[in-house]
This record gives sequence, C-alpha cells and structure tokens, in this order.
Amino acid sequence: MIDLQLPQVVQSLKAQAWSDEDLLEGLNYLEDGLKDSIKKLSSFDVYKQEVLLGNLDWSPMHKDPIFWRDNIAHFEENDFQIIRVLITILDTGSNPRTLAVACFDLSQFIQHHPSGRLIVADLKAKERVMKLMNHENAEVTKNALLCIQRLFLGAKYASFLQA
Repeated sequence: MIDLQLPQVVQSLKAQAWSDEDLLEGLNYLEDGLKDSIKKLSSFDVYKQEVLLGNLDWSPMHKDPIFWRDNIAHFEENDFQIIRVLITILDTGSNPRTLAVACFDLSQFIQHHPSGRLIVADLKAKERVMKLMNHENAEVTKNALLCIQRLFLGAKYASFLQA
C-alpha cells in the first residue's frame, strides 16, 4: 500500500470538494485504517527481528520516512548492532532482494542519523557496498549506488536523492 502511495492518494481525494458525506466518511475511515496498519507494520521490534533473521524484504517500514525519523535512536542500541548485522548481510547474503534492502536501509540510516555517515564509514561498510555496485541484479546495483552516494555526500547534501 505504501509502495503504491495509497496514503497520498487518500489524502488527495480528501482534499477535493465532495458533496457526498458517505464518501468523505469512507475516506476518513480508510485513512485511519491505513495509519493503524502502518503503525503495526512499522514497529522497530518487527524491523529488528527481520534484520536479525537476515531475510529482508520491502516491507512498509523500509520505505517509510516516519519510521526512520521516529526510530533512528534505536539503531544506537547494543553498539549499533542492527547496522553491524546489515553490513554482515552485505558480505554473506545471497538473495538479491535482501542485499538491495540492506543497502537501502544503510542509506536510510546515513540520511536520518546525525552521525550516520561517519558511523557507517567507521564500520568499514563502504568497500562492501562498492562491491555490490557491480552485482548482476539491477535492484542491488541501484540501491548500492544510492548508499554510496549518501555515504560520500552525507545527509545534508544527499537528502534530495530518491530511491
């Protein structure tokens, strides 16, 4: 639903002048339901479990900027355990989707954490991500490139980069 930008579509529809009260009520109900679903799917515990299992997929939390903004401090727990696991996935992962999501998540961390660029660089992730820029899968290559761009430019200058 997030990938298809359904929340934005609902907001756009709500902004139009509708004379049908039932339609407006339905749009409000749909918007509330979407918000509740996104909150349930976007909890950091669910994310952490997914990362620790090493089987990443494009679940809503990965692309939700609110998730990253609200949970960025959790990434500091246990000496950046989640970031270290993401970097390990880059070395050991074989599933192209998992590799692409790991690169994307590292780029999100770089963008949203005030010291993200330095932390990822200190953990020696640059070399691992650069190897993936030549991967046979286009999705992996694209997200590795995004991660490297954010790593080189930092959040201040790379905030305009879109996935």
